[in-house]
Amino acid sequence: MDNELEEMRQQMAILKDKLESQTIVNDRFIRRSIKRGVSTINRRYLVLGIIALVMIPYGYWAFVMLNGLSVGLWLAMCALMLIVVGFMYYNSRDLRDDDLMGGNLVEVKRKLALAKKRDGNWPWFGIPVALAWASWAVYEMAQQTGGSEYLVPCCIVGILIGALVGLKVHFKTQRHYRDVLEQLEDLEDTK
Repeated sequence: MDNELEEMRQQMAILKDKLESQTIVNDRFIRRSIKRGVSTINRRYLVLGIIALVMIPYGYWAFVMLNGLSVGLWLAMCALMLIVVGFMYYNSRDLRDDDLMGGNLVEVKRKLALAKKRDGNWPWFGIPVALAWASWAVYEMAQQTGGSEYLVPCCIVGILIGALVGLKVHFKTQRHYRDVLEQLEDLEDTK
């Protein structure tokens, strides 16, 4: 009887060791997956920031030089693009920390949740400001062309396409934040 009991204890110890090593592998896998998710968000912010900065000289060429629109319209666009770049830098500054995944998971989760919330609130500022700027641009184009019958419908289609692309990127970023936060919760549950 004592032999059987001792043998069962040894088997339990072996099983416990295997489970602990499995948890370590699972922990590493989830941390690596979380790091990939955060890197995807950072890359998206970087690409959008580069596009916003490229829009500044392109906007001058397209709006002022090519179409003869006002410099004020271009300066407003420059201010908007710089605000976009500043927001993305501000929102992703904590996500670029190299020690992010090696540190305290509660702190990582808090930082990610805060960044997700700020990113989620961005359209409440971005959409009205973009619509105001687009309305100003359409007004100037209508004044310059004498109100061509195709101008307003073409501008509306362009604005809708831009809004759809922007919202698609926004919702995709929100989904990445949500996925990373869910992975963090899974990692916390295994501990």
